Amino acid sequence: MADVSLTVQFANVLPVIIGGVLAIAGGLASQIAIHRLSDSRDRKKVRRERLESLVKALYAHEQWVTGKQNKLIFKNEDHDEPAPLNEIRMLQALHFPELSKEVLDVQEAFSPMLEFIHNQRIARMKDEKAFIANWNPSPFNEAYKNHLRAAKALTERCSH
Repeated sequence: MADVSLTVQFANVLPVIIGGVLAIAGGLASQIAIHRLSDSRDRKKVRRERLESLVKALYAHEQWVTGKQNKLIFKNEDHDEPAPLNEIRMLQALHFPELSKEVLDVQEAFSPMLEFIHNQRIARMKDEKAFIANWNPSPFNEAYKNHLRAAKALTERCSH
């Protein structure tokens, strides 16, 4: 009789034990799922912020180029500010190896503009009247268009 009563008690307690185990397992599973979702969301947020920093530096670089042109050529002043292109290259190298081609394209499109600016500055320093008489911004404008195309390609790649 004692065995029957113990069996009955165990049969009565078994659903409670199973319910407790299921509750604990469900709690653990939900915590794991919440942690994974939160971690994934945080990684996406950090990536988005880094991409925004890269694009912000890209737009700062475009302003830097035109500022350098204005100061060196038109205002005949020095312009020793560091190029934001370095920040773009750093962000790409550290966090976005898949963007190396696009950043290289921006850098290559930048070189002719910088060369034009320096050549025009030298021409102005040599003979200002001849510089003014021979002023032709077409090479810079064409190089700037190429730079904008490369910048657009990089921006579009960042938005995906």
